[in-house]
Amino acid sequence: MYPSTPRASSGPVVSWGPNRIDAFVLGTNRAVFHKWWNGANWGPSVTGYENMGGIAESVPQAVAWAPNRLDLFVTGTDSALYHKWWNGSAWGPSATGYEYMGGVCLGDPRIVSWGPNRLDVFVVGSDRGLYHKWFNGAWGPSVTGYEAMGGGIIGQPEVASWGPNRLDVFVIGTDRALYHKWWNGAAWGPSLTGYERLGGVCMSSPRVVSWGPDRLDVFVTGTDGALYHKWWNGSAWGPSINDFERMGGVCVGEPEVVAWGPNRLDVFVIGTDSALHHKWWNGSAWGPSLTGYENMGGIATSQPRVVSWAPNRLDVFLTGTNSALFHKWFNGSAWGPSLTGYESLGGVITAFDEPEQKTGSDSLHRDTD
Repeated sequence: MYPSTPRASSGPVVSWGPNRIDAFVLGTNRAVFHKWWNGANWGPSVTGYENMGGIAESVPQAVAWAPNRLDLFVTGTDSALYHKWWNGSAWGPSATGYEYMGGVCLGDPRIVSWGPNRLDVFVVGSDRGLYHKWFNGAWGPSVTGYEAMGGGIIGQPEVASWGPNRLDVFVIGTDRALYHKWWNGAAWGPSLTGYERLGGVCMSSPRVVSWGPDRLDVFVTGTDGALYHKWWNGSAWGPSINDFERMGGVCVGEPEVVAWGPNRLDVFVIGTDSALHHKWWNGSAWGPSLTGYENMGGIATSQPRVVSWAPNRLDVFLTGTNSALFHKWFNGSAWGPSLTGYESLGGVITAFDEPEQKTGSDSLHRDTD
């Protein structure tokens, strides 16, 4: 049930139910392309994709607030936000059309859903402030309007929800420290435009996950390339409000984290060898060690993206040197196709990672059907 299920931030890969995965990428024409796993087969085929139109400048961001429901957001070449949705039988506003949502956005949007028919969208504006819009049956403050939330942000925001009507937003400030704000169901803390400073000198956008009510785990990379971690246990920040736990490694790009159950975390990073590396928290200790990682092979050209659709199940996606999408999975007892092997899912992908700089002037097609 949604009231007790923590909700992670959006990404290009999402699962809305057991044995179901939907992946979204940008092709060489900057259109959005889609593929899916239905429990038995990849659709439209193992290496094929459904063309969903548009000319996008950001990595597609998807969320699911119910079985067989998807909401997809991208920014267009005009830097505005665009939206499309799957209602269980058809794409709206059409298979290749998008709803125009205004704004002048830098980089990727971030979206979270804390309940049925509820969406919260966060973007960074041209002034590097944070902006927010929401859907509760209608868009607020309006279809094309945004609530200004202050700040001076480097990189992309991150958002998680550990319960109904609860949001936690994390950003990196211009001093490269981590900052936090939250919605408690009645008001923004510490204020609408204010932030709690959580210290650090962060070289990546934050990655945040919640594995239970009033629990948050935040990961960033530091100036030494190592992974760093802090957590909220319901009453205090650990190891302290300004400090981080050092977790070793030399990481390239953004870390990725997922929780498939209470007190369980799986963290994936790309190393300087371009291979995928993995560590995990089992409820009592970090494996293979606090600062160690399991080498999972590959030559990655994007950050990893990970989803979990069941306890002890992981699906990992990244792009390779041929720009195709690659996949590996953990079924509870072993990695498939092997610890260091990958399944090729085809494609020639231009965006599965942090967004590139704008180069065009054409806007995404607006569908008015």
